Amino acid sequence: MVRRKQLANASAPAEPVPPLKQPSRIPNILRFPTLVFTSMVLSSALYSFSSQFGAGDLAGVMKRRDEWWEIGGLLAWKAIELGIGWWGEYDAWDLGSLTVLSHMPYLYLLTTFYAVRPTTMWLGIAIDVASTYFPFALLRDSSPVHRAEASKGEVANRSILSNSPIKFYTSLLAAAVYGVVIYGSFRSWLPAYLIVHFEGLKDLSGAHEAALPGVIVGFLISGYAAQSFLFMPALGAKPDAHDLKMAEFDPETATLGQTIWYNVWGYSKRSRTLIKRTATLALTSAMQTGLRTYITVEGVEFAGAVGWAAMWASTATLVGGILWWVGDVDGVFN
Repeated sequence: MVRRKQLANASAPAEPVPPLKQPSRIPNILRFPTLVFTSMVLSSALYSFSSQFGAGDLAGVMKRRDEWWEIGGLLAWKAIELGIGWWGEYDAWDLGSLTVLSHMPYLYLLTTFYAVRPTTMWLGIAIDVASTYFPFALLRDSSPVHRAEASKGEVANRSILSNSPIKFYTSLLAAAVYGVVIYGSFRSWLPAYLIVHFEGLKDLSGAHEAALPGVIVGFLISGYAAQSFLFMPALGAKPDAHDLKMAEFDPETATLGQTIWYNVWGYSKRSRTLIKRTATLALTSAMQTGLRTYITVEGVEFAGAVGWAAMWASTATLVGGILWWVGDVDGVFN
C-alpha cells in the first residue's frame, strides 16, 4: 500500500507536556459531580431570570413536558455533554466553543422558522455557554493551546496559533461552509421537509428569502467557534509516541494487522486530534439538536428532529474535513 506522509519532526521525541493545572482544591472524586451540579444550577438560575425577556416568544412554540423521561432525558444529556468535556480533557474555552456549535442549530430553528426574536436566540446561547464555561474555568485551568504565555515545549506552532489573520481566515472559511450548506438546503430539500415533519411552523420566509452573504455572516460566530474547537487544538498538538511508532512502520516487514492499523489510524497526533474533535462535534450536534427539538418544540415529528439534526452533524463533519485539508501540508497535519 502507499505509505502516508510522515510528520516532518516525528523522528524526535516530543518534549513532555505539563498536565493541566487544577486550581480548585476540591477532591478529585467530587470534581465532576460538582461540575454537573454547578452548571445545572447556574443554567436554571439564568434561564429563570431571563424568562421575563423571552417568554412571549417561546410561549406558542414550547410543548409542555409532563413525562418524566422528557425532563430526565434532557438532564441526562446535559450531564453527558459535561462528561464529554471533562473526560475529553477539554478546558473552559473548548467546551464553550463546543456549546456554541452544538446548541446553535436548535435556536437557529426557532429564530428562522418560529418567529422567535434573534435576541432571544443569542440570550439562550449566552446562557448555555456561561453555564458550561464558568464551572469549567473554576475546576480546570486553560490548556496550553489557549494560553498566550505557553512555551514551545508545551504546544506546537506557537507563532501560528497566535497569528490573528490565520484565525480570521479559518473562522471565515468555517462560517462559509456552514452558510453554503444551510443556504443550499434552503434552496432545495429543506422547506418541503419542514412542512411535512414540523407541524405549526410560523414562517418559511427565512428559507425562501435568504441570501447567501447574509447567511454566511450569521454564522461568523460559529465559524470562530469551529476554528477554536477544531483547528487550533489540532495545530498545537505535539507529536507523541504513536507518531514515533508510525514513523518506524515498514510495509515490507509489517504484519497484515500492523498494515491495516497503519492505514486506518496511522495519522499524526494533529490529524488524530482533529478527527476525534470532529466526531465529538458531529455527535453532540446531532444529539443536542435532535433531543431538544423533539422534546421541547410543539408539533415536531421524530423524523423531523432526526433530519434537522443530521443536517447539522453532516455540516460539522464537512467543516472538520475542510479544516483538515487546509492544514494538510508538510509539518502541520500530516
